[in-house]
Amino acid sequence: MWTNKFFFLFTVACMAVFGTAQTLPSIPGQDPADCLSSLELIPNCISEIFGSIISGQIGTIGHSCCHAFLGLNADCVTQTFAFAPLFPPTLRDHCSKQS
Repeated sequence: MWTNKFFFLFTVACMAVFGTAQTLPSIPGQDPADCLSSLELIPNCISEIFGSIISGQIGTIGHSCCHAFLGLNADCVTQTFAFAPLFPPTLRDHCSKQS
């Protein structure tokens, strides 16, 4: 039971830290705050993605979230997931098979 709470709180903490961190250089002409705006429109999409990073189970990401992820700019993905560089290609492959 405590592990579920831990992973939930860890996911929320990661989202808060990485959502507000300004340690990476900005992409010229693109506001970092707008980078993930399409994912924020899908309910639970960002938590599904970060939960998949933590659990290592990529199959829990829904179709709508995959569609939004595939629409992200490659530079945005590289900047956002700099802490997990192998995750975006894996997710992109999974989502491409889903479509």
